[in-house]
Amino acid sequence: MRRLFWVAWVAWVLALGCEPPSSQRARSAFGVSPEAIDFGPAAVGRTKSLKLKLTNGGRASYRVEGAVSSIPNVTVPAFEPFTLSGGGEREIEVRFTPDVEGSVQGSLELITDADTQGDVPVLGRGVKAFVEVPETELDFGNVAMGLVEMRQVTVRNPSDVDSPLVLSLQGLDADQFTAERGASDTLAPGESRVLSVAFAPKRLGAATAELRVAVCEGCEPAVVPLRGTGVASKLEVTPLRLDFGRVALGGSAEQSITVRNQGNQPLNWSGVVLQDNPGGVYRVVSEPVVTGGVLAPGAVAEVRVSFTPAAVGRAGEGRVEVGVREQGSTAPGPKVSLVGEGGTSCVSVLPRELDFGLVAEGMTATRPVEVMNRCKDSVLVNNLRLDTAQGGYFTLAQAPASVTVPSGQSAFVGVTFSPRAGAARASAGQLSVTVRAAGSLSTEAVGLKGLGRVFQPCQFSLPQALSFGKVPVGAEVSLGVTLRNTGAQPCYLASMQLAAGSAPSFTARMVRNGVLQPGAKTTLVVRFKPDAEGPFEGLAEAWLNHPTLGHPLVALSGEGVKGCFAVQPTTVDFGLIKLSCGPRTRELLAINDCIGPVRVAGMALEQTGTEFQVGPMNAFPAQLAPGARVKLTARYEPVDDGVDAAALRFRLEDGSEFTAGLLGRGATKAEQTDRFIQESKAKVDVLFVVDNSGSMMEEQQSLGQNFAAFLSAANAASVDYRIGVTTTGLDPSPGGWSECPGGAQGGENGRLFPVDGSRPRVITPATPNAASVFADNTKVGVCHWNEQGLDAAHRALSDPLIYNQDDTRTPQPHDGNGGFLREEAKLAIIFLTDEEDFSAQPVSFYETYFLALKGNDKSKLSINAIVGPLDLSTCPTSSSSGSRYIQLAQATGGVVESICTPNWAASLEKLSNSAFGPNRKFPLTQVPADTTRIVVVVDGVQVTTGWEYDAATNSVIFERAAAPAPGALVEVTYPLGCH
Repeated sequence: MRRLFWVAWVAWVLALGCEPPSSQRARSAFGVSPEAIDFGPAAVGRTKSLKLKLTNGGRASYRVEGAVSSIPNVTVPAFEPFTLSGGGEREIEVRFTPDVEGSVQGSLELITDADTQGDVPVLGRGVKAFVEVPETELDFGNVAMGLVEMRQVTVRNPSDVDSPLVLSLQGLDADQFTAERGASDTLAPGESRVLSVAFAPKRLGAATAELRVAVCEGCEPAVVPLRGTGVASKLEVTPLRLDFGRVALGGSAEQSITVRNQGNQPLNWSGVVLQDNPGGVYRVVSEPVVTGGVLAPGAVAEVRVSFTPAAVGRAGEGRVEVGVREQGSTAPGPKVSLVGEGGTSCVSVLPRELDFGLVAEGMTATRPVEVMNRCKDSVLVNNLRLDTAQGGYFTLAQAPASVTVPSGQSAFVGVTFSPRAGAARASAGQLSVTVRAAGSLSTEAVGLKGLGRVFQPCQFSLPQALSFGKVPVGAEVSLGVTLRNTGAQPCYLASMQLAAGSAPSFTARMVRNGVLQPGAKTTLVVRFKPDAEGPFEGLAEAWLNHPTLGHPLVALSGEGVKGCFAVQPTTVDFGLIKLSCGPRTRELLAINDCIGPVRVAGMALEQTGTEFQVGPMNAFPAQLAPGARVKLTARYEPVDDGVDAAALRFRLEDGSEFTAGLLGRGATKAEQTDRFIQESKAKVDVLFVVDNSGSMMEEQQSLGQNFAAFLSAANAASVDYRIGVTTTGLDPSPGGWSECPGGAQGGENGRLFPVDGSRPRVITPATPNAASVFADNTKVGVCHWNEQGLDAAHRALSDPLIYNQDDTRTPQPHDGNGGFLREEAKLAIIFLTDEEDFSAQPVSFYETYFLALKGNDKSKLSINAIVGPLDLSTCPTSSSSGSRYIQLAQATGGVVESICTPNWAASLEKLSNSAFGPNRKFPLTQVPADTTRIVVVVDGVQVTTGWEYDAATNSVIFERAAAPAPGALVEVTYPLGCH
């Protein structure tokens, strides 16, 4: 209907008069930002809104008539048609109101008469609201003696009755922390309250405690860990934690502690004492000889400490006390924590034994061996060797060429087993894999076994075709190709997979070889996600033991459409269910989002068994009024192990057919093991946005002077970083305190500083004198007056700057930002300003854009701010609060520090941990039946402390100090529940 309206409107426009030939017309250029809309999770029944900016990059104007969504519960509020002139911009609102749980995918079509136009991909996920108790650690960092550092924690009452607020502080150092309850001891229904927690060190060194919040009568309290370190006010010690990472047994690693007297008075030096040394694995290698026992003002001393592991696994935490203090004081010196881990080879070859099981004589089976590189650098896999000890034949599935495996990635070696005719006993062999890493060679062996057997010709059922019907463009439907053994004898299946040449819109994971007992089935799950309108075709194939019918084929077909009738979700995945748990139910909707009624002539459920039910089955035929929604309930109860799939067909009166997929997997096993590989060598792109207004000279200098503290976590983890600086100025300054250097007169407009290329504009681990270059790059000047930091970051990371080496709009050569942003790298943005942001867009716009840059993966984005705090009484030198920067940092889980920080090294170290720190969160694939029985193993060693289970995200979360080392293999085993 809407498409007919559009055609009629175009005809009316053309009837107004003839246009000049297209070669003589100025052209319009339709554009949208962001290029994809991701609503993320949204509560069922509630509306979530985002802004979409329409732009015209051409010279001719174009008209916008409306917008059509392929997702029924994604809508655009009605607006009057408007004309967008050349260079113009206009925002429209897009809303998402999920009706059921599950993911939705589709597109938003903008109806325009522009010369170029396109669809905007849209996705979101409906979720049921849950109670979330914040238990994130509060890290106060380094706090000088005599000063107070503040942090905040939010407590919320999600119930509809008053709830008492009961707090307590516990732990050995609880006397150094305080917390306030707020205006009353009771939280009203739905009330959220921000509680202030303070750390006022009374002693030098590390301090820990716990803030406990009672959540309900008889419940375990929510525990918020508190951590801070008391330091001397005129002393800098970096780092305050030496992490040696993983060191091979028999090896040793050294790191340095830098001590700097930043005051105007000398400090007493009494040497270094190793206080805690569990297992005797730590040693002070060297310490400076300080003349007269006095560390003069500005003097720097270096202490070197070594770690020699005695066993595999994480060593106990050590502690070294640096004997430096003010003259006349007897207070203890600052303490530095020491951690390390004894490890094995950082290359794993899995599985250790490859069992092909039963294989039919005359046929073969191929299985992969995975070589995982958990080292910091690439490794070389070569000299692949196969030996057959007895029985059949083991051969390589590919040429035995050398393969380079980058850090954090895997290579796969295919091994094929062919039984020997008439061989009654089992076959055995070995695959040897030689790996060269960092100049050393190691050989890993994989045991091979298999058994040949003569099978009778397989009797089976397999559909000849599988139709996905009509699927909205951008949505995904998953259906199953099910093969069943209909005979009285076992069947041998060599493999089942998509055939080469199938349309890329079809994807499937291969079903590996195995034996199907009489009556048993196996299912190839095929996913269809059309990226355009029109028909798509593919082919699924299977290989079975049958002399003439051993290679059956299944034709795949589907059509991408843009319409107003839809089923949501398009695939209902029930997940893994224990057979003893009973049925699980899900809801789905048939939706008419057309401007007129739609008649659904019928609904049918197609499946090979009886595991799925959908009701009410008498819901159709029915006439759906405009905007109507019919709720259906799907039920799944597995009867045996393996994947089950069904197709729910909706046939419209015009003969078209829409399909929703139903998936589930039954299991008799009682446990689930999830495996994770900690990133070996992280890639991080860091953009500093520095205020270049008149009040920022001192802060710019402090940032540059303490750059080494910012790089502490990056250097410890051997991070592959790229660091650039831009300013909050968009236009050249008409005047100010002074001229700004760098060639742009303070108007970098997102370009990396200095735009004249007088120094390296992107700092990497290979940059000579990186700290000095960064210190110079942060001296952006104090000439400007209009701080627009969010816009500056947006322009730095968008067209035309981000993908071009030169900004053609400016006279300076090579002033683009091309090569700075890497698709695979984490992005960290750090704002440094003493003024509020005055950018044009709402904060949500920038959050959406920066997340979209990283594929909406929040783990790959870190936004942080050193800005004026909300309470300016704690920072009188700040011009205003940086509330917009704070809002953006908090929305993305970043770090917020005060521009009046008394210890820049400590503040920058926190930012370093945020930008470069290791992954600490590992989401589980299923919900544990008993969280007390979760077993966490890191590199073969069970870890019983330093982690916790977070029910809100169904994740195992490590403490920052206990995060698995780069390249570590993390295995989490837990009992399956009936959730």
